[in-house]
Amino acid sequence: MKEHASIFNDVLGPVMIGPSSSHTAASVRIGRALRQMVAGKITYFQADFDPEGSLAASYITQCSDIGLVGGLLGMDPTDSRLTRAIAIAEDDGMEIVFRIVPYENDHPNTYKMTIKTDLGEELEVVALSVGGGMIEIPQINHFAVEVTGGFYETLLFGDELKVTEADLSEKISKLCSAVVKQQAGKTLLHLKTQQAIPDSERTWLNEQMTVERFIAFDPVLPVMSQKEPEMLFSTAEEMIALAKKEQLDLADMALRYESHRGSISEEEVYKKAEAILEIMENGIKVGLAGTSYDDRMLGSQAPKIQVNRKKLIGNDLPAKIIENISALMEVKSSMNVFVAAPTAGSCGALPGTLIAVSDYQKKSHDDLVRALLAAGMIGVFIAEYATFAAEVAGCQAECGSGAGMTAGALVQLMGGTIEEAVDAASMALQNIFGMVCDPIGVRVEVPCLGKNMMCGMNALGAANMALAGYDVVVPLDETIESFNKVGRMIPPELRCTGHAGLAQTPSGLAIAERLGCPLDCC
Repeated sequence: MKEHASIFNDVLGPVMIGPSSSHTAASVRIGRALRQMVAGKITYFQADFDPEGSLAASYITQCSDIGLVGGLLGMDPTDSRLTRAIAIAEDDGMEIVFRIVPYENDHPNTYKMTIKTDLGEELEVVALSVGGGMIEIPQINHFAVEVTGGFYETLLFGDELKVTEADLSEKISKLCSAVVKQQAGKTLLHLKTQQAIPDSERTWLNEQMTVERFIAFDPVLPVMSQKEPEMLFSTAEEMIALAKKEQLDLADMALRYESHRGSISEEEVYKKAEAILEIMENGIKVGLAGTSYDDRMLGSQAPKIQVNRKKLIGNDLPAKIIENISALMEVKSSMNVFVAAPTAGSCGALPGTLIAVSDYQKKSHDDLVRALLAAGMIGVFIAEYATFAAEVAGCQAECGSGAGMTAGALVQLMGGTIEEAVDAASMALQNIFGMVCDPIGVRVEVPCLGKNMMCGMNALGAANMALAGYDVVVPLDETIESFNKVGRMIPPELRCTGHAGLAQTPSGLAIAERLGCPLDCC
């Protein structure tokens, strides 16, 4: 069933610590889902990474290892204990094995895992990180499944099922979907619900088939999915047409969309955006105060802007944008709490630029919250029709997406129309086609910081062009379609693997070796 993108699940989030939303936050969510799939204490955990994928080179430097184990221990993506997760688990008796072994897969962020418990349970699970902290679980015990973390999931493995789908719909409360699959003489019944199945319904299910294994786990995303709703609109063109009928702006449409998609009130949507904004603003303060962390290549850079302000070109706005973006990127790299918006690698461009412009223009708190929601709405279209994963489409998917979201947000902030905001997003995206992802040492620092700066300035330019009435030429829907195609044409070596670009320069290789990344991994 189709699960539509959410502003808070897919775009403005996750709230996390760690260098990468795809590789850290997503791995925590995968680990948390795995933990719930078994009843006993986990005694053995194994994760295999294909050498042709991105995780073989990055699972240590971008913290997939500690994320997975932290999730198995029940930690969330903001838990300060994540850096010690493996030691904590091993001290408690868990055997942990990470292997780089070839296997067939269709996605560069594929986790092939085995867990065993003290109750004799053994589970084999394949999971994907699909960008921005979002996950998919396509296989459990060799059965094909569709799990994305937005529902309560119940899986019963056993013999032939004795009831029809109509019976299930009548007996199981809050049922969103029921799928039955047969494989090698076994049956899988997979239920998605909006609440945990109560004991009485579980007893009834056990009477409908001889159950050999019962797996149930809760959602791991901030906003729950629901039975596929009829959406208000599916394209930017449709959104603009609806907004013009009712004289609404981009922020209004964001409020309506997320309220409808998540079955929550617009007031709740607004409050969630306020909470996200508060974390972003606090991140700037933390970064400007100076951060430190042993395992990174760049020291604290953000405070240098004020120290050297007289040397810089232009008025206070570009300096403040650079300062804010630096602060947020350094909060990320020092394992402090931040918002991936839309990813950890691009976490500086949107909040750094938007907050700087808001301060410079003396905009209200409400103006700023609504601009952030507008950014989220642009991000929804990218999440629906392209990707935020650099492993799939290079850095244009991360920093490039952040530029498009920021441009739309800036127009909203300045009181522009929905057409102007959407055009600004399209112009900003058009400027970043083909941006590669070549992080030195497979770490999210260099050239990530500079690319966030570039995309902040790109967004500012695109917003001004749209506000001035420049012709967008190619509308947003078409731009996103082309953006997605181009990103997937970028060679794998330039999609967050460390196998080309700045990562393979003599300086880049020397830094990687100094930081403990073996040369054969990058």
